[in-house]
Amino acid sequence: MRYYFAPLEGITGYIYRRAHHIFYPGVDRYFTPFIVPKEKRHLSAKERNDVLPEHNPDMTVIPQIMTNRADEFLRVAHILREDYGYTEVNLNLGCPSKTVVSKKRGAGFLAVPEQLDAFLDEVASGLGPVKLSVKTRIGMKDPEEFSGLLEIFAKYPLSELIVHPRVQADFYGNAPDLETFSETFSINKDWKICYNGDIRTAADAAYLAERFPQLDTVMAGRGLLTDPALIGELKVGENGGWDHRALQTAETKRFFHAEAEKDERKRRYEFYRMILSGYKETMDGERNVLFKMKELWLYMCRDFTEPQRYWKKMKKAQRLCDFQSAVDALFREQRLLEYGEMGEQGIWTGG
Repeated sequence: MRYYFAPLEGITGYIYRRAHHIFYPGVDRYFTPFIVPKEKRHLSAKERNDVLPEHNPDMTVIPQIMTNRADEFLRVAHILREDYGYTEVNLNLGCPSKTVVSKKRGAGFLAVPEQLDAFLDEVASGLGPVKLSVKTRIGMKDPEEFSGLLEIFAKYPLSELIVHPRVQADFYGNAPDLETFSETFSINKDWKICYNGDIRTAADAAYLAERFPQLDTVMAGRGLLTDPALIGELKVGENGGWDHRALQTAETKRFFHAEAEKDERKRRYEFYRMILSGYKETMDGERNVLFKMKELWLYMCRDFTEPQRYWKKMKKAQRLCDFQSAVDALFREQRLLEYGEMGEQGIWTGG
């Protein structure tokens, strides 16, 4: 199985990616938060910093672009190749944000399939040696839209199709539609298929592997932000042949002894400190750093026992020192969850 890290705007930039790769190697591909082309010729300073090869050492990074204009997409794709050496780019057709969708970008582009078809035709003709992958939802409002979208995608030489089986109207609620996702395999194409959506525990990956034995690539996002060690756990499960039902019980251990949990908690803390240090070095003002930390810890808290009161203090913190005190207390007083304590968080629903 190959494992990808999904992009999350505002969180998974190069500072986070670099720290994750150092402390938790094993991700096959990281995808950048989307670049929205501007009228000006070049990338913004923030975008340049995110894609600079020296900021992403020893890892495979795929820049993601979000636009509904082929000329804009091609301009940015060629900048990424000529100035930074990237040989593949990804089209974002998945962002469900209302401000994005209202401009017919992200998942909103799926609402105008004729325009999407024309866009892909122009892009495929103009990319040259640059490969194109697509990350998509299954439609705007109805999963039945997906069959028509697949017919469009099948016309073009996509290097990979990454499918998040929700419609835009779902945002991140409701369960992923695995029945509709299964349609993806009916298309006889050379492209690779990647599943994305609610892979938050080893049980979720085990369930997917059992249901779709032909699937060889998965992408995790929020699950990896909660548990940065998730890919390593998925690989252990893959090699050991874990059953998704066993992973929901106390009999299958995430940590084989107390010292192993303490070691992972220590690694988690050092990982967090590296990210914090990176933001301090590159951002102006404590308030901006504090905001970034709150974005991250909204997810990281969830992998600890009884995190609520610590997260409440983090949210209320107006100074970085107060935030740090809450983080330190969480690491000192709580522990990381065992498999049986995680509950039915992801695609596995106990059926």
